[in-house]
Amino acid sequence: PTLRDGLRAAVVLLPACLLLRTVVSARLLPAGGVWVHALSALLGLCCLYALVGPLTAYVAGLALLGTALLTGLRQHRGLTSALLVAVFVVACELWLVEPTSWHQVRGCQLVLCMKLVSLAVDLDRGRLGLPGPVSMLGYLLHVGTAPFGPWVGYNIYSRSLDPALLASFGFGPWLLALGRSLALSYTCLTVSNCWSTWLLSNTLGLRWLAAYRDALAFRFSHYFITLLSEASAVAAGVSHDGSWALQLCSPLDVELPRSLVQVVVHWNRAMHTWLKHYVFQVSRPGLGNFAALLLTYATSALLHGLNFQLAAVLLSLALYSYAEYVLRQKLSQVYNACVGARPCRPNCEKHALQANNWGVRGANLALGLLAAFHLAYLGLMFDSEPLQEQGYSMQHTLGKWSDLQFASHWVALATFVFQLLI
Repeated sequence: PTLRDGLRAAVVLLPACLLLRTVVSARLLPAGGVWVHALSALLGLCCLYALVGPLTAYVAGLALLGTALLTGLRQHRGLTSALLVAVFVVACELWLVEPTSWHQVRGCQLVLCMKLVSLAVDLDRGRLGLPGPVSMLGYLLHVGTAPFGPWVGYNIYSRSLDPALLASFGFGPWLLALGRSLALSYTCLTVSNCWSTWLLSNTLGLRWLAAYRDALAFRFSHYFITLLSEASAVAAGVSHDGSWALQLCSPLDVELPRSLVQVVVHWNRAMHTWLKHYVFQVSRPGLGNFAALLLTYATSALLHGLNFQLAAVLLSLALYSYAEYVLRQKLSQVYNACVGARPCRPNCEKHALQANNWGVRGANLALGLLAAFHLAYLGLMFDSEPLQEQGYSMQHTLGKWSDLQFASHWVALATFVFQLLI
């Protein structure tokens, strides 16, 4: 996104979110009543139309279909909604919508699909009662989360419409959290569009420097969208565990990674939570860890878009993460050291060699640099070329990796073989 696009998104979205927050806080409509949910959905549709125009019809259509489905069914809602989402996404990707047009609305659809499936699964498991149709649409089209995300569960959405709860958190912390998210968001946008190109101009024509620069620009554009979605959610009254600090992503943990597993977690914490609870944990009892992991990444690829470029990156990331996780786990057991994919707690009592040991620090640094190397290689696929909006073909994707001699894939294969020998 350009700076103009970024400012336009905020100008459209934030006033609508603040309007909903004001109506709820001032009790201008009955708390939790049908009119509040209707206002949430109406404002969401208005913002979507301002951002993507007539393509809003696809979002509204899926929301109506999902509402009718969940209202009419009494069992197997989770499986049925997942099938509906899969069929709808595939039909739009391949037949109903032009690729460049679908690219504009894909993010909105992704969030809507996640909400629909999570609501269906929670209903099947008895975690909440069946909301009314208007309440359901208010959640699916919520102005604070529908345009850019984040995914939130229905209970979190309901709490955002509780005026007493909003008042208990305080106005000052809310304003501080909103200002922080906006400031970080637009800082990331300037890094993506300006600073990354200027600081890493690559006048020497080095391929790996160019790959790192392009990957860096892509990552910071992602941080911009994620932090802007955090700002819109906070503006609309969404909180988490009694705090306005949603912390949807952690750029520092991605740019200076301990492991690829940590990158996956901190890249988008809301989506990681959704994939973990509604895909991985649901499928693991019947499929096992590795197959459930592949299904989780396949689900992510389907939601993000059907193209070889994204599927190749996500499949590579799944295999890389698995090999790295197993390697670190074995090293941790063999050397009794804090070198797992996830950091141990302070004053770890499980391992003899703790994080402050110089050998452990060296191992974690080396493995972290390896993760950064993989990120630069995989992020090369996402650049600012016009063809990016449609998704690269297999030939184009493999060609870009071929320019770097498939180095990352060879290193990942060596990592996998090495962990087998331990």
